[in-house]
Amino acid sequence: MEQSGRNACFNSIKASDTRILKSINLVAVLTALREIGPASRADISRITKLTPATVSNIISLLISQGIAEEVGYGESSGGRPPVMIEFNPKAFYLAGVDLGATKIIAVVTDLEGNIITRTRMELNVNEGRESVMSNLFHVTETTLEQAVDTRSKIVGLGLSVPGLIDAELGISVFAPNIPGWRNIPLVKVFQDEFHIPCKVENDARAMAIGEAMFGAGRGYANILCVNVGRGIGAGIIINGEIYRGKQGGAGELGHITIDPNGPVCPCGNHGCLEVMAAGPAIARSAVEAVKTGKSTLIHDLVGGNTEDITAEVVSLAAKKGDVVAESLIREAGRRLGIGIANAVNMLSPEIVIIGGGVSRAGDVFFEEIRDTVKKRAFTAMVNLPPIVASTQGEEASSVGAAALVLEEMLAVGNISHLMPFHLNYPFSAPASKPRTK
Repeated sequence: MEQSGRNACFNSIKASDTRILKSINLVAVLTALREIGPASRADISRITKLTPATVSNIISLLISQGIAEEVGYGESSGGRPPVMIEFNPKAFYLAGVDLGATKIIAVVTDLEGNIITRTRMELNVNEGRESVMSNLFHVTETTLEQAVDTRSKIVGLGLSVPGLIDAELGISVFAPNIPGWRNIPLVKVFQDEFHIPCKVENDARAMAIGEAMFGAGRGYANILCVNVGRGIGAGIIINGEIYRGKQGGAGELGHITIDPNGPVCPCGNHGCLEVMAAGPAIARSAVEAVKTGKSTLIHDLVGGNTEDITAEVVSLAAKKGDVVAESLIREAGRRLGIGIANAVNMLSPEIVIIGGGVSRAGDVFFEEIRDTVKKRAFTAMVNLPPIVASTQGEEASSVGAAALVLEEMLAVGNISHLMPFHLNYPFSAPASKPRTK
C-alpha cells in the first residue's frame, strides 16, 4: 500500500516551524502505536524514522496523559528486555450523531471506534425542522447520559448530516430529503446546547472517515466510500486526506447521469444514478411489478398494500429466493456498478466501500456491482479495487461522525491541544463551561 497522505505531507513541511513539527512527530508516534500494537521505543523510532530521544519524549507525554501505557517487556536481543508500549483506546471518548431521512443514531465510542453507548430513534422529517432539531437534541442527550462512566472524558461531538455541508463554518447548507432544512448552524447550536466541541460533515464523508480510521478502509490511502440509502453519496479519500472539493461539493455520485432519457431526479436532471438505483428507486420498481400482476413475494410481505413497499422489503424477498425481487436488486446493483465504474476510472481508488441501508441487500447486490465494475472500469486492467461492504453496518455514519473528532485532533497544528485534553479542547471555537442541570 502507498504511504499515507498525512505521512507524505509531513516530508514537505519545513522543520523550522517547531510547533507543527512537534505535532507531526506526535501524530506519527500515535499512528504507529495504533497500527502495530505493543511496540518498544526502538521499534517506534525505526518505523517513524524519528530519533530515539524524540520518541522517548513523546511516549513519556502520551503515558502521562493515559493515551499510551507500558504493558510489560518484549524479547531481548542480547541486552535488557525492551519495555513495550501500547496505545490506550479508552484514554478518552468520542461522540457521534447521524441524522438520516428516517432515523437518528447516536453513539459514544472509544478511540478505536468501539461503541460504548448507542441510541436509535425513528424519524419523520415531514414534522418540520424544529421537530427534527428537538429529536436530535433528545437522542444526543440520551446517549451522553447513558455514557455516565465516560462522559467526563468525551472530548468532542461529530455530526453527520445528508446533503451539502460547509464544514469550515459548521453549517448544514441543504438536505434534499428534509423539508425546510437549509443553512442550519449545527455546530453553533450543538455547542450552545451541550457545551462540547463539535464538528459537522456530510454523511458519506463521515462514513469514509470512519471506515478509514476504524473499518474496512484502515491502512488504505485512497478510498472511495459510497453511501446508498434514500440517496447516493460518496466520500473520497485521496492520499490519506478527505476530499471535499469547492464549498464541500465533492462526492455527489448520485447525480452523475446514467440514462439521459431516464426518470426525473429531484435535482431536476433526468436519469441520475440516485433516481435509478437508490432505495426509493428500488421500491418504485417493485410497486410497478406488483401492480402489473407479477407473481412475487413482495406482494405477500406487505399484505397487498403497495404503499408499504420499501427497498428493505424487496431485499428481504430477494433473500427468500423471490425471482422478481432478486431481479430488481440485480438491476439496482448493475446501475450502481456503472456509477462506481465511472468513479473508479476517475479516481483509481485502492478500495471501494459501500454502506447505507441498500448495501444490506445481500450478496446478489454486491455480485452485480463487482461484475459491472469489472466489465466497465477501464482502469480494471491495472487496478481492480476490492469492493466491500462497510464493517460498521447501520452505525457507519454515526461512528464516522465520532471519527471526525479524532480526525480534527490528529490534524497537523491541532494535536497540541490534546495535551492535556479536557472538555474545553478547542476545535474551531472555544467551548463553554461544562453543562449543569
